[in-house]
Amino acid sequence: MNYRIGWAVIGLLMAGTAGAQRIVEAPHVRAELLLEDTALQANGTQWAGVLLRPDEGWHVYWQNPGDSGLATRIAWTLPQAMRAGDIHWPYPHAEALGPLTNYGYSDPTLHLVPLTSTGLTGSTATLSAKVEWLVCADICIPGSATLSLEAPVSDAAAPDAQHAQVFRDARAQLPKAWPGDAPLHAVANGSFSLAVPGPWTTDDRVAYFPVPNDLVDHAQPQRVAVDDGVLRLSQALSAFHGGLSDPVEGVIVVRRDGAPTQAFALRSTRGAVAAVPADPSTTAPGPEASAPPTAADVDTPALAWVLLLAFAGGLILNLMPCVFPVLSLKAMAVIRSRDQSPRQRQWHALAYTAGVILSCVGIAALLLGLRAGGAAIGWGFQLQSPIVVGALAYVMFALGLSLSGLFALGGRWTGMGQTLTQANGSTGSFFTGVLAVVVASPCTAPFMGTALGFALVQPPLIAAAVFAALGLGLASPFLLIGFVPAAARLLPRPGAWMETFKQFMAFPLYLTAVWLVWVAGQQAGPGVMALLLGGGVLIAMAVWALTRPGKAWRAVAAVAAVLALSVLAQPALRAPAGTAATQAPAGAESVYSDARFDALRAQGKTVFVNFTADWCISCKVNERTTLSRPQVQQAFRDHDVTYLKGDWTRSDPAITRVLERYRRSGVPLYLVSVKGGSPRVLPQALTPDIVISAVSAPPDAL
Repeated sequence: MNYRIGWAVIGLLMAGTAGAQRIVEAPHVRAELLLEDTALQANGTQWAGVLLRPDEGWHVYWQNPGDSGLATRIAWTLPQAMRAGDIHWPYPHAEALGPLTNYGYSDPTLHLVPLTSTGLTGSTATLSAKVEWLVCADICIPGSATLSLEAPVSDAAAPDAQHAQVFRDARAQLPKAWPGDAPLHAVANGSFSLAVPGPWTTDDRVAYFPVPNDLVDHAQPQRVAVDDGVLRLSQALSAFHGGLSDPVEGVIVVRRDGAPTQAFALRSTRGAVAAVPADPSTTAPGPEASAPPTAADVDTPALAWVLLLAFAGGLILNLMPCVFPVLSLKAMAVIRSRDQSPRQRQWHALAYTAGVILSCVGIAALLLGLRAGGAAIGWGFQLQSPIVVGALAYVMFALGLSLSGLFALGGRWTGMGQTLTQANGSTGSFFTGVLAVVVASPCTAPFMGTALGFALVQPPLIAAAVFAALGLGLASPFLLIGFVPAAARLLPRPGAWMETFKQFMAFPLYLTAVWLVWVAGQQAGPGVMALLLGGGVLIAMAVWALTRPGKAWRAVAAVAAVLALSVLAQPALRAPAGTAATQAPAGAESVYSDARFDALRAQGKTVFVNFTADWCISCKVNERTTLSRPQVQQAFRDHDVTYLKGDWTRSDPAITRVLERYRRSGVPLYLVSVKGGSPRVLPQALTPDIVISAVSAPPDAL
């Protein structure tokens, strides 16, 4: 299985420096800026490089990081007469991390970059490079450093003997142009196959590293055969393979007994290539298969950080718009607790916390189980089903009717749960916690993405601990009220006004029910909205009948309730998603696809991508308060921004893969690529200034 998920990214451990310098000691990486010569040439091309030294047991990434990770990036600030080229990547090695295979470097590696000067003047000049990397072991830590050096300017520059060996070693690891006939490639029967004319022998040990990230399943073995001097290599296609470019770029590493390792850059073209049979005897040597990680494999300090991030994300989630649907229930529960005994407040707080934590862990277990079975889903997947959305609409409407005083939950109508509800009403608090998670979880808060990305690739016990910490953070304000008397005394004293307040708080629940019906309509078409509205009328009839005396009215209530629930079984709620008309913030809106995004970047366009869902309240708030603002629309026009939208309202494996690529488990996700530059992730809570600054920034300067 190809997980396409990045390992945990601990956002609090970003490397930083007080000022630019040539060498920076960052967490688990030493970064150094080197110049091959003793001076900068006034005219001509010379070489600089960024040397990254990971700690033992850690690694950084190649241009194709494999199943997870991020390629190292360098953004240069140079004199006006100087330009920097692209990184010349040394050949990588494979790193096995549980079920994942990544490509990168665990040894000190110099990232070579050519510098070209045209009329460079002055006695000295300064080179500055902002370097960003991801360094990983069992966990991953993003790092960055701004490196700089000052060098004299000269018409002729001599090599710097101090760094000569480092540059020689780096060049020895650069792939050379393939000297033989052009290789051919083909895709058939679930495999990518390559034919490389030789001469080759059966003793040659080879490994192929494709540059396209979504071409092959990196964790699967490479099958190798030599026929008449032609090397044939096959590997299973990636589950996310979206089409084959022509030519395909890659690097083949060759090891022969008694000879130094060689690496060649291949540009294969489409042709007739027979796949190598899946015979273990023809499998190319690769990283040893390892068992999935266990709890003992997880670094304890790193796990502590992730648990802290999960707790912080849950706490912040209380402030996110996603929690609004349960605002009424939470407000009523808090205010009622003002005059309760300390023991009652504590029971309510513990019951609510138990409901939140158990729901977080339960949804996580279901999510992990479905993903293990091959489903491409993410956090909040429950609201991608019109049936679940419709059921939640009914629940919200019924709760609103209860707050309006039409019937009382926990009274004689709920005989099944009467014993439980009499235990200080803690059952109500428990299910309020359950509802809070079910409705609020589709959106994510700051720090949540980092923690969830970690949890989704961990052993079950570690994953459960992370999701439990998330639930504890979400429930912590109510725990505080329950167990800290000073916090409880800050609440208003209950009185006669409570009945009016309770009835008033029913209206947010009605609005939530309306919103959920609209979401179901966006997912399955307007006909579903009519069905659910009819079901809502039946629920109102059932509630009304319950208030009438006599067994006959109870029978009417039961029939109405059954008819309302039968709506959820209608085939229309399982129909494919309809095409909803949405308004782009500026200009014409295009549907996101990897191919469309890459094509626009190749053209040097500035692209803003909005990954959203109709059930994500935070997404809609950002679209209303930021993306649709006139100044943002004007900035999009001024900078010729192409707006792409990835709609995750209903399950879309392609969008799920993109979210995983950026180590997110849910929406919103906002990407900006300025004039074809590297995509950058914007905060989940947008402001007009954030978006305007992002689209107007120089490429790779965000």
